[in-house]
Amino acid sequence: MAAVVVAPVHCLLIEGPDARRFAQAQFSADVRALQAGHWQWNAWLDAHGRVQALMHLADLGGERLLAVLRGGKAERIRADLGRYLMRSKAVLSVSAFHGHSDAALPSGHLERDRHDFVIGLGSRSLRLRQGASPPDPAASEQWRLADINAGWPTLPPDGGHFLPPALGLGRLGAISLEKGCYPGQEIVARLHYRGVHKWRLCHLRGPTMLEPGTVPGPAGDNSVHVLDCVSGEGSMEILAVVPENIGNIINILDNIYHVTSAFDA
Repeated sequence: MAAVVVAPVHCLLIEGPDARRFAQAQFSADVRALQAGHWQWNAWLDAHGRVQALMHLADLGGERLLAVLRGGKAERIRADLGRYLMRSKAVLSVSAFHGHSDAALPSGHLERDRHDFVIGLGSRSLRLRQGASPPDPAASEQWRLADINAGWPTLPPDGGHFLPPALGLGRLGAISLEKGCYPGQEIVARLHYRGVHKWRLCHLRGPTMLEPGTVPGPAGDNSVHVLDCVSGEGSMEILAVVPENIGNIINILDNIYHVTSAFDA
């Protein structure tokens, strides 16, 4: 991929002597495993286990963490998360970047290139650069299609609707069952050990565009939650949360969509 702008990216900067301790207490993955110059999948849940923020959490060194948010509203997340700072010696702030597609870099790696941060995603990387360039439409669709193929979810702006299994967060390593207490931890454990969750993340392929949001599923109820949809080669490629017991074919608004991949928890 050429290094062109694919999307605006909003981040939370967490800095101060207690930055790691605060993140460990609030986020769902084990921050103790995060090394400087690397990033990990992570999430912030509410007390009911619903995902309020989804992120690539990077250690910048020098008592600084950067949460590269995947959707949601950054200022709302900062305000809500900030209520739990209490006496922590940490500060939360919002930073806005333009995300550029860039060359391959091992997944989990973080590089600093002058004023840019480069997030390694394996066959590609995301370069975070401050500026005012608009996204390139074709490059943006290609970038989002790669996310859909990988089963990498992005939260809708209103967020907060999904439990971790619905977004496949266990598969991504964004959930820890061993680290100890964090918001929603009891719900996460119950869903894991009892297996009672009824939703799953799927890559759908079909004939017509579906706008992000909730649409009627096969039974006519609002049971399909579209996270993203882009145009592929002769079809529409969709990342959606659907009922767990769905088959390989799903009727949405009188159009047939095929389930090409299921990204289980």
